[in-house]
Amino acid sequence: MKTILISQKDLHATRSGVPRKVLEEIKYFAGKGHAAYAIAERIDNEKIIEAGGIPVKTFRWPLSGFFRRKFYMKRFESFAKKVKPDFVIGHGDIIDQDIAYIHNCVHLAYELINGKKIPKDHEVAKIHESILTGQKFKALVCNSQMMKDDLTKRFNIPSEKAYVIYPEYNPNVFNTKDAQSLRGEVRAKLELGDEVVIGLITSGNFKKRNVSVLVDAISRLPKEFLENIKIIVAGKDKPEKYIEQAKELGIDNLFTFLPSINAVQEYYHAIDIFVLPALIEEFGRSVLEAMGCGKSVIVSKMVGASEILKGEQREYILSDITSSELAEHLKKLLSSKELRERLGEQNSQVAKNYSDTCQSNKFHELLGKLGYLF
Repeated sequence: MKTILISQKDLHATRSGVPRKVLEEIKYFAGKGHAAYAIAERIDNEKIIEAGGIPVKTFRWPLSGFFRRKFYMKRFESFAKKVKPDFVIGHGDIIDQDIAYIHNCVHLAYELINGKKIPKDHEVAKIHESILTGQKFKALVCNSQMMKDDLTKRFNIPSEKAYVIYPEYNPNVFNTKDAQSLRGEVRAKLELGDEVVIGLITSGNFKKRNVSVLVDAISRLPKEFLENIKIIVAGKDKPEKYIEQAKELGIDNLFTFLPSINAVQEYYHAIDIFVLPALIEEFGRSVLEAMGCGKSVIVSKMVGASEILKGEQREYILSDITSSELAEHLKKLLSSKELRERLGEQNSQVAKNYSDTCQSNKFHELLGKLGYLF
């Protein structure tokens, strides 16, 4: 039996992408009979234990900022000396690790969103710079080719040391089984009728996900389209700015802003078209989940998940990420139920290549390349 140590500073909100990834790693190692420790400042003990892991909660420095991150790193190092792990996986905030996951292109994202270089005192950037310039890892796992290209070039990381493994989804949860009955059930709950529903479903950060361009794109649709559509935007963020934008454009009656929920598949079953016109999204697990549920999608070229789209669906990748381009793509999909369903069926088949089982196998292959046999 080997001792595995997995670090992720926040394992409390397990509905978001990174904690779910950690749970998959715990299941992988625990399933092979190893002791899988998960260490974090905030942690859902029940979920970790349910996955087969051993939760370890460190003291959380009360004030936010760079020192809190350094403090967490010291707590991690102290625990690592105690348990002497055979293998370490880090999801940010630690320097010494066998496999490093970086889930955000912090520098690139800041440049795209703010139009300028990231400040030197930016706390996350400072940690990432320490990890990526020190390169005290055997492998860097990136969520997309876009991420790999940026990080290897920006930090002079040898290309052969960086690997792309796309995030996974659970086909037992996100699928087309009973889609029609679930569609009616969820729509009734959300007080939706027979409209064509467009959905932008995310964990949060509406600015990064470019909700404003979606609102403007809807305002550009011809009147005949506006008579039979609804738009739902789901995620943890303040919607007031976008509600006001929709009001000024006279389309606020079309929008519903919803909170994040654990059973997020309900939202996918309620919609007909999934959109993510993000300024940047290092992958976008929500795209893959929508595909698994058989939905047609429109995504920007800066969404990592656009790399997995196939065939006709690739025509719906936004190249300019403008409201006029998004409106044109929406008009095509809104005009044809047959097209939406055809793309949705194609997407559901493509998604199966990125199931949790498939991606676990790719993780296993990576371990083999690194010389680890678990």
